[in-house]
Amino acid sequence: MTMADNTIYDLLDEVNCADSCEAVTALCELIDELLKDIQHLELECISTRYQLSQHMDEDHGELLRSDILENLGRRYYNSPAYQLFTEIQYDGGDPMEFRDYLIKVRKACKGEWPCWH
Repeated sequence: MTMADNTIYDLLDEVNCADSCEAVTALCELIDELLKDIQHLELECISTRYQLSQHMDEDHGELLRSDILENLGRRYYNSPAYQLFTEIQYDGGDPMEFRDYLIKVRKACKGEWPCWH
């Protein structure tokens, strides 16, 4: 068991319940909805950057497209609370790294993602 694993169990001990605890379950559901919002906003940001790059001169447009993934939402891999969430909701998988989301990110980088425009 790694140090991070110990932290996850320490958090569970602090709330005095496991994944069946209503409070933990409700918080995990909230975090899951917030992550979906973050994913949607990131895709919109990437798509908008791509669209903007199409209206710039060639050099600046290329520069924006090369940095299209810069300064998006931060990731929470090292957060014990986030690790607990991923353990409970996704058996340790990170929804920000799931294949279906990454495919959408790749499409948005190419201007193939629906956007508000």
